[in-house]
Amino acid sequence: MAFQKKRRRGATSLKREPADGLQRWKTVWGPPLRWLGVLLVVAAVGYGVQIGSERLREPGAFPLRYIQTEGEWRNLVKADVHAVAEAYIGQNFFVANLDELNTALATNPWIETVAVRRWWPDTVEISLRERTAFGYWGEREMVDVNGVRFQPTIVRQAGPWPRLVGPDGHEKALIEAYRQTRALLDPLGLKLIRLVQDERRAWWLTFENGLDVRLGREQFAQRLQRLAQIYPRLLAPQIDRIAVVDLRYLNGFAVRWKAERPAPLAG
Repeated sequence: MAFQKKRRRGATSLKREPADGLQRWKTVWGPPLRWLGVLLVVAAVGYGVQIGSERLREPGAFPLRYIQTEGEWRNLVKADVHAVAEAYIGQNFFVANLDELNTALATNPWIETVAVRRWWPDTVEISLRERTAFGYWGEREMVDVNGVRFQPTIVRQAGPWPRLVGPDGHEKALIEAYRQTRALLDPLGLKLIRLVQDERRAWWLTFENGLDVRLGREQFAQRLQRLAQIYPRLLAPQIDRIAVVDLRYLNGFAVRWKAERPAPLAG
């Protein structure tokens, strides 16, 4: 008959102590060691990124070699753009300050909008929109189709350009008045080349055939319409002898003749 040794209640087996000790060690040191491992990995990655970033930014690394331009131009040429952008050739692809290049290009009066981008691995891409000129403003400036005045150093697009003169802030009004006049009088052979609104807001018109017309400050459209009505029948037959037509009168007009004066016209 076999006898089994009875274990006393509360006793602990000596064989389980090593396993329990290892478990306690893992419980105490496991989380700190895991965090230490994570920190070491992060530090290694950060160090690698720093070294890589420094190498990427070395002056001789990844040089820019080409300039690519886009846009439809009439008064700009590639030399205008390359003269500014070539200073960036040879600079590091990642370090070159293209915002400065953008700002430098935008100082050209003919450039309305500009966008500069990097194109991997060695190209600067420049997209330009040239300002669309409408005509001259005064003696030295030009005005674009949006009523913005600018002062170009060179005009390559062939004219002739209309000349507008007026108060500051009236650019769009003069452009609209010019278009309105051309639409009404071009079919009659009267081509407007100069439109003036003086300080008193009075209108002066000069046509390609040398005729000057005074419209005054009021009723621009109505007086322009009156000119269209009287020109073919009363003015055109003697246009070479007429210097000025004055339409500031309520129901008529006056004519100032050139040096040789024929019989007066009925107004």
